[in-house]
Amino acid sequence: MPNPFDWDYLTTPPTSDEVLDVFSIIYLVVFLVGFVAAAYVYYRPWTKPFGRIFRRKAVKRACNIAMWVFGVGLFFFLIRLLQINPLSFGEPIWMWLSVLAVVVMTIWFAIAARNQPPPEPVFVQGGHRLGGPPRTQPVKRPVRRDRSTR
Repeated sequence: MPNPFDWDYLTTPPTSDEVLDVFSIIYLVVFLVGFVAAAYVYYRPWTKPFGRIFRRKAVKRACNIAMWVFGVGLFFFLIRLLQINPLSFGEPIWMWLSVLAVVVMTIWFAIAARNQPPPEPVFVQGGHRLGGPPRTQPVKRPVRRDRSTR
């Protein structure tokens, strides 16, 4: 693999034998696993460990951002794999910028998780979770009357 910081390497579309090199395969695995994991957690924000530590709204927002970042990275990989290069999207610089975006996103999530206030304690008594003490007498609802027989 050539120097990834060489400008000629970054701005030259890959040839057909350079499309599936070691970097591309690792890139595909990382971005595909990241996208699938973010999509799974987005639709199940209460799963462990995220549901116990963070609020559901924060988990869904973070997963939404992660799906966009990983999805754009998969788009650049697909352009590289098909070798169509519209608007120079097949150049390696876009894949390296996607890797940089994942690093920045991870740092941003770590800072946001560190600055998050601790979750509020949940009152648990008598085997159920309520916002207050359990009721001693059940609440009776009024009888529903059928209005069609009047």
